[in-house]
Formats: sequence, structure tokens, C-alpha cells
Amino acid sequence: MKINHLVVSICLSLGLVACSQPLVTKSSDTAAVMEETTAVSEKAAIEAQIKRIEAKMKTEPDVAGWLLLGDAKMHLKQYNDAVWAYREAYLLSEFAAEPRRKLRSAMYYAGLEGTTEKEARDAKK
Repeated sequence: MKINHLVVSICLSLGLVACSQPLVTKSSDTAAVMEETTAVSEKAAIEAQIKRIEAKMKTEPDVAGWLLLGDAKMHLKQYNDAVWAYREAYLLSEFAAEPRRKLRSAMYYAGLEGTTEKEARDAKK
């Protein structure tokens, strides 16, 4: 903190009022900002990958790709989009068990979209 006081006193002596604010922020504030920045960049990276997979599925559709796309949409809580992706995988797989299970799960969550978490938990019971 000695450096902070030194910087403030130099700024004040030079007439720089803007420098009179503390330079060090609380570590909890810094951690919150860093966490938010990380979450935003992670979501942006996921969305970029989703766009890449969607483009590939238009030209070269396969079950694994549609399942991956559905999983990504579920991770982002975009349940209606996940239903669409899992439906494509289910049809392409000629009605295999795994795409069917994932499709049912996505359909369940898509039905709960717009409800609160408490309502969703109560609906499971």
C-alpha cells in the first residue's frame, strides 16, 4: 500500500485529481470480473464451435456430429435447439437407443423452458 499512497501523493502534487482514486481494487471485485470475463469467453468459444459443427452437419451429416451439437446446446440450456439436433441424430441413426434417450431428455427440459428452477424441481417429483 506504500506505493499506492506514493502514487496518490505524486498525482495530487501535480494536480491530477483523477489519480487520487485508489489503484488497488478489492480482490473479490477483481475475482468477480475475471470470473465473468472467463464465462463470457468460454461461452463465445462454445458458440463458435457450435457454428462450425452446424456448418459441417449441413454438408456432411452424421450421428456423432448431431449428438455433439445437441450436447453443446444442452450445455448452453438451449433446449429447443438440442431437441432439433437430437431428432436429427435419432432419425439418421435409424432409431438407436442413445439418440432416443438424449432426445427424450431434451424434450423434457424444452417443456420446462420458461419455468423457474423451483418449478422444474417440483415437476420432477
